[in-house]
Amino acid sequence: MFRGIDDVDWASMGHAYTKSATDVPELLWGLASDDPERREIALDGMYGAVHHQGDVYDSTVACVPFLFELIAHPSAGDRGAVIGLLCSIAHASEEDEGPVGDEGDDGGPDGDAFAGEFDEDRHEEWQRHFFVARDMVRERAGTFLGLLDDPDPGVRAAAPGALARLHPDPALVFGALCDRVPAETDPGAARALARALGTLALRHPGGPGAEAARVLRDLVSGTPDPQLRMTALARLARCAPGALPPDAAGIALDVLRLARETDGLGPPPAAPERPHTDTLISHVRELEEEHRRSLGLDGTAELVDELHTALGDRVDVRFPLLVGQLGSPSRRQRRQAVGVAGRLLTGWRAPDDEPLLALARLLADDDLRLQKEVLSELRYLAPAAHRVSGAVAAYLESWDSRPPETGTPFRELAVGMAFEVLALQGDDRIVPALTHVLEVVEIPERLSRWIEALGPEAAAPLAPVLHGRLAGLDPRAPGTGLDHLVRALAALGHEESVPLLLGVLGDAAHVRTTEEVLSALSRYGSLAAEAAPLVRRLWRDGALADRHRIHVAEALWSLTGDAEAVLPVVDDALSAPTWWQWSAAIRLTEALGTAGAALAPRLRGLIAADHSPARSAVALWRITDNPEDVLPVLLDQWPATPAERPTMAACLTAMGPAAAPALPLIRAELASPRRHNNNGGSRGNMRYDVAADVALLADCRRIVAGTGG
Repeated sequence: MFRGIDDVDWASMGHAYTKSATDVPELLWGLASDDPERREIALDGMYGAVHHQGDVYDSTVACVPFLFELIAHPSAGDRGAVIGLLCSIAHASEEDEGPVGDEGDDGGPDGDAFAGEFDEDRHEEWQRHFFVARDMVRERAGTFLGLLDDPDPGVRAAAPGALARLHPDPALVFGALCDRVPAETDPGAARALARALGTLALRHPGGPGAEAARVLRDLVSGTPDPQLRMTALARLARCAPGALPPDAAGIALDVLRLARETDGLGPPPAAPERPHTDTLISHVRELEEEHRRSLGLDGTAELVDELHTALGDRVDVRFPLLVGQLGSPSRRQRRQAVGVAGRLLTGWRAPDDEPLLALARLLADDDLRLQKEVLSELRYLAPAAHRVSGAVAAYLESWDSRPPETGTPFRELAVGMAFEVLALQGDDRIVPALTHVLEVVEIPERLSRWIEALGPEAAAPLAPVLHGRLAGLDPRAPGTGLDHLVRALAALGHEESVPLLLGVLGDAAHVRTTEEVLSALSRYGSLAAEAAPLVRRLWRDGALADRHRIHVAEALWSLTGDAEAVLPVVDDALSAPTWWQWSAAIRLTEALGTAGAALAPRLRGLIAADHSPARSAVALWRITDNPEDVLPVLLDQWPATPAERPTMAACLTAMGPAAAPALPLIRAELASPRRHNNNGGSRGNMRYDVAADVALLADCRRIVAGTGG
């Protein structure tokens, strides 16, 4: 093995940590070792230096022939891991799948799959190494064909994906994979074949890709192996969602039933057991295994998560599947479904209340950990979850009948989370209990948001308690509790607290506290007119640095209506280099209304310079009341800046019939299964802003009604 390795001028090459790659032959020999620990250390070294963070060096290129020689050697160990290394060197990972370019180029600086990954400042030599290594791997990809029936199941699990992503003849690969499917007996390798067929279908939508989707559908309906059936279903959902069988959700739930009856489908397919070594690879692997054990995850959970990810916008399948998961007789399956529910319900719009009700029903489970996880998700979902307030209130009441020591210290956490859910739903039944609780607990960070959801009238009984708490704090000792109290009193509009806020403003020793009080006084408006002299003094004396004067201007305008005084400061802040200054200036511009008409040229300039054009256009509408300037910008920015759609929709609502040209966009929004700020990210634990999306949909309906559409 490794003929000619000593003839390579390694000393003239380099990698991530040295300009001399003389240590690379030792790594290669380590990969070929009979000692599993030495192989592990060598593989870590390859990823850590020779292929550091995906980079390709001249030494990486020189390794490629030897790596292929290694995987062709039947007695070598961990050849599946080496195949994975070769795929990574060729930048052919599962994360970068998609249709190949018109000329078959699916990688590199000019390829579709890597658009935006390289920039003009990349070193030319680095790019050359990348292309040379990629082409070397592809030229030798035929080697993987001979490994589909290798005795080592780890090799058989690695080869299909390498073929699907690297071999130049997809028709040949399709035939080889199909021939192998009925003969494969290892579950991990069988799933790898299904994944590879899905890759072909994604990369080659016509020809063999279309045939691959057909084979996947046959596997979904015909294989007796539940793991393989679920894998094929997920791949079919990803590459050909329109070809899913009508009972796709039922098929997945049937797999879950089999998992319950057989106590799980077993662990997810993994590489052969590997030794513990002092390497990053070993450490990450052990962390993943510990994470899986701590959450009680088995192969079933990962298969269902993979299916949900692949289904994407097929909510007609995802929500019935979710409801079935949440209602599973298996506590483990129910617990695994809670996180899925949070990701799905915050990122996609449910067609009805049943998924939320199914989630809330789990509060009746006697598993305290499960209760906590459900409440955690309901906090994100509260603005869209009014139907579940009864279940949450009943849950709170249930604690009254439990012994005081039950769930300690969980009781306080659970009760606090339930309070937040009900408050965010605007359920005023919570106010008496919340009034009592706020006398003793640390002030919640989002208390002002709770009060806004409840409404100042319903939340009025909280005012004396919060006033008393603020009066007991020293404004010269800044703290988050003080800031939270100031915001909460402002949300309540508690007029009796204005003198107290003035005292805090006069004694504040920290600029953050000063800004919080100024912001609070801005919300009070004319109710806090007595604060005007102190704010004018701050304005005249320049007690705050220039970059903070926008906050004084905001308070001064709100208290006095003196637009002429604040206009120069707002004009300067609109071109400020920091986002928070600019955002405050835009907010004040919108509040000025037609009194800020002199700012129109500045806003038009911002739009022309493509500086937050959506927000700038909304502000322009507020001060000019002229849709002709604004509507074309909003129509252009609606698809370009989804995060600003709630703000733009509120503006279009105010336009009335003049907003009619936006109706196609509005109807498309109302028909979309995704929440507006869901950009397609489906992995991880992302939770989207449900409150903003609920407000957006309400405004969209008003726009349709207001335009006669």
